[in-house]
Amino acid sequence: MKTDDLITSLALDLPPTSQSDVDRRVLLFMLPAAGVALSGVVWWLGLRPDLMSAVAGPTFWAKAAYTAALCAAGFWLLDRLGRPGASPRRPAILLAAILAVAAGWAVVELLGAAPDARMDMVMGRSARVCPTNILSLGALAAPFIFFAARRFAPVKPAFAGAAAGLLTAGLAATVYGLHCPEHTAAFVAVWYTLGVGLVAVLGAALGRFTFRW
Repeated sequence: MKTDDLITSLALDLPPTSQSDVDRRVLLFMLPAAGVALSGVVWWLGLRPDLMSAVAGPTFWAKAAYTAALCAAGFWLLDRLGRPGASPRRPAILLAAILAVAAGWAVVELLGAAPDARMDMVMGRSARVCPTNILSLGALAAPFIFFAARRFAPVKPAFAGAAAGLLTAGLAATVYGLHCPEHTAAFVAVWYTLGVGLVAVLGAALGRFTFRW
């Protein structure tokens, strides 16, 4: 019997985990994860100086809605992948839809802008540091999420790790918005998404050890 087949067989023989237990454990540890990421913003990166006026406008909340939606998709994926026999199809479709909306939003914005302004809209002023900042904040928050998820029994540990990384990245990117002054959809769709993807890749690597049988 192949190793993957053996793992699948063993996982399906485990007693089912209550969904409420899964949700409570992950949600509980999201609180300190967010707190650590927020501390990183406040004490390392600094809050954006125009934060009070920014929260009064729609673009701040649109950016936060995108990253929070990625966090929610990661939570749902982790919930499904962390329990044997549960299908990740619906949260995967949700994730694809979120990314498609962000990409479409960026394309519409760029098409409506003057050609000579489009590159500035994509690059902003912080393209070089945005993904690595999100990765750094995600690395601070990840131990809490992975500690909460380590009792799961996923059949595909790397995929479960990527889901945990996506959850962590969405959380970190949402908090990062308190520092980042960029507001164009093109910037967010490219550089925030890249940062989130980096954390998800890191999560996939960690998942091989965190969820190892």
